[in-house]
Amino acid sequence: MNEHEPDVSIVIVSYNTVDLLRDCLRSIPRSVEPFTHETIVVDNLSRDGSADMVEREFPGVRLVRAERNLGFAGGNNAAFRIARGRLVYCLNPDTVSHPGSLAALVRLLDGDPTLGYVGPKLLNADGTHQLSAYRFHTVLSGFVSWSMLGLDRRNPRSPHCLALHHLHGYDTPFEVDWLTGAAILTRRSIIEQVGGYDERYFLYAEEIEWCWRMHSAGWRGWFEPGAVVTHIRAASTSHLDDSHAFHGHDPSLLIESHRRLAVQTLGLPAAVASQALHLAGVTLAWLRNVPPMPRRNPGTRRKAWLWMRYLVRPTSQRR
Repeated sequence: MNEHEPDVSIVIVSYNTVDLLRDCLRSIPRSVEPFTHETIVVDNLSRDGSADMVEREFPGVRLVRAERNLGFAGGNNAAFRIARGRLVYCLNPDTVSHPGSLAALVRLLDGDPTLGYVGPKLLNADGTHQLSAYRFHTVLSGFVSWSMLGLDRRNPRSPHCLALHHLHGYDTPFEVDWLTGAAILTRRSIIEQVGGYDERYFLYAEEIEWCWRMHSAGWRGWFEPGAVVTHIRAASTSHLDDSHAFHGHDPSLLIESHRRLAVQTLGLPAAVASQALHLAGVTLAWLRNVPPMPRRNPGTRRKAWLWMRYLVRPTSQRR
């Protein structure tokens, strides 16, 4: 490696998160030392001065001012094209990296040539654990894991239970199918092999599809609890109507992206069956929480109703 090739290229796609982005950038140096790094920020036409802040306060950061909103996938791909590191770390702007976190992931990849993508333990802003490591979707996973019936927690060994933390907890390293896109470290050679993010996924599910391609190419994924990152979830979309029922995410884009993913990875017939089962599950969750049912929960009833409403909407024509 020469002086122009750092160990890690840290890639951050920014959209209207100026204060969080500042905290994110400030936390990076202590997270990666002693490894060399470069940081690339792609700003997707933020209106809050994010790009100007980076240029003014972090002159060592490589700033890319996008001419249009490229989305999460497109923004990352723009950075991949100019990244010089042998490893590439995709990091959300609404994160704070704990000291040594990225260095631990670098050592993990360097120590096992069969690993292709690794991620840290994620914490919420209040210090509680955040789900981040998952199995790939199946036809039944929407019903089991996304229906608010509690089936995933009661059956953590089921292949239809998506969240692997229900089985392994948060303090044990384990192999994963896919990781939350808030923080994923991979090899630049793998990006050259399988490609970057699929830009048909404007927002959401793009990391699942990417991990699916890496996994299909024979690479293993890994959750490393010795690396810790705080993640302020959905910072750029939590203001949207009804987003509270979808962990702060844009519900229309979330469901649209997962429909596309299901068709791509399961096939159209299975994708249709999967959505029908998911709809049946949230409908059952709604029925279990309407008067005069005992132990009904108005919050769950409202959330289930919103899921039902968005699941029956047709897919938009976004491309």
